[in-house]
Amino acid sequence: MPWKNGRYIPRATTDTSKAFQRQPDPIIAGKLPLVDVDGENFADDLFDETLLSRVIAASTFTPTFLLRVISKGTFSAANKMRSLFATGFVNSDLIEDGAITGAKITNPIKISLISGGAAGVHTVSGITIRDDLIAVFEQNGTSGILTDLSSEFSIAKADTINNTGGTATSSDKLLVFYLSK
Repeated sequence: MPWKNGRYIPRATTDTSKAFQRQPDPIIAGKLPLVDVDGENFADDLFDETLLSRVIAASTFTPTFLLRVISKGTFSAANKMRSLFATGFVNSDLIEDGAITGAKITNPIKISLISGGAAGVHTVSGITIRDDLIAVFEQNGTSGILTDLSSEFSIAKADTINNTGGTATSSDKLLVFYLSK
């Protein structure tokens, strides 16, 4: 039985010089062209959930692994990588208490002091229908007493609140609190 280097060779030939040589990879040897890998070489929907779940085993990309292979700052607003995440991807459950400070909130609660008038439409500059009306207080022009009229008012349209059929506030002031969104 023919043996060479501790291996059994069923059909020994007289010339075994190339039998145990590793052939170079055709791409490395320059016989096949290299293809640049960039976004233009792949269809937009190529790497969908179905393909990736077939190719990549579950639990492959652990947080530890991802922290090793993705450098800090890769996902940022500056390089438009945030668009990779769907709207609502980060919700309030994922934001740690104390992570957002007053400096990052741009005065969401607004207060406006306007002149009262007949029951109906009142102008509040800056309020929009997306905003939430928190409270409306009437300040009596004579006594200065505040009366809560919040239940009578709603945001009718941009720059407008309404209390049609409610209390007339002529010669008084209205203190309007709303959450700007």
